[in-house]
Amino acid sequence: FGARDVGSDKVRAALDSVPGSSADAPADAVAGADLAVVAVPFAAVDDVIAAIGDPGGTILVDATNTVGAALPDGVEHIAELIHRTHPDAVVVKAFNTIGAETFLDPVVGDQRYFLPIAGPAPAAETVRELAEAMGFDALVVGDIDSAGLLEDFARLWIHLAFRNGLGRDFGFVRVDRGGR
Repeated sequence: FGARDVGSDKVRAALDSVPGSSADAPADAVAGADLAVVAVPFAAVDDVIAAIGDPGGTILVDATNTVGAALPDGVEHIAELIHRTHPDAVVVKAFNTIGAETFLDPVVGDQRYFLPIAGPAPAAETVRELAEAMGFDALVVGDIDSAGLLEDFARLWIHLAFRNGLGRDFGFVRVDRGGR
């Protein structure tokens, strides 16, 4: 985990929930990693990306959403904000369309949760393979220009979960109708 305050109660609780995990400052947590997931409130994105510094060849997976906030004028999605700070970063949008508890059990009934991914090849494929290994039904839906669609999809999930009373424990699935 990357955290500003690695000794906080919240970080210790997260570490306790993932055996064998550790916490470092954001730049140290990302340094040398193949992939890092940015999963923070939208208001913290700029600070976290700045704290990461140069991610080198690390794929940055943008799992954030603009809950209760708006993107700056002229910006279509959060990945674009990340690119403004780190223009050479490889950014993939994923894991923003589900509740956090879904990571532990990405199944609805007997169906795997659908997880859309947007980003450049081959990084998006790397994220898809990770998501599939975690148990998701993952699909690369397009290049990073499609990231805004995933943010719209997340807003629909949030609306259904909280305003329509479905709660956090639901997800979308793909149904195979014989190739149709």
